[in-house]
Amino acid sequence: MNDSRKESEKEGTGMSDANTKILLYSIIGMLALGFLSVLFVIVPWLLHDDSPSWKQILVDDSIVLVTIAMFVYGFYMNTKIH
Repeated sequence: MNDSRKESEKEGTGMSDANTKILLYSIIGMLALGFLSVLFVIVPWLLHDDSPSWKQILVDDSIVLVTIAMFVYGFYMNTKIH
């Protein structure tokens, strides 16, 4: 009985799993592209105090990326636990 209810719930969503995955990957890709463009182009342009070297900008940005990656991984692991 539970199997038939699960199948009817899947049919009632209106979107297949493949379409949902494509939509999710598209949204994540656009957000990542926007984040990287802001991080590597606009932030150094706005905060150019006496033209820092690109090496220093990339080091600073990599620290930010590692911090965000750790936060996202922690959030993902938290959702898997609960």
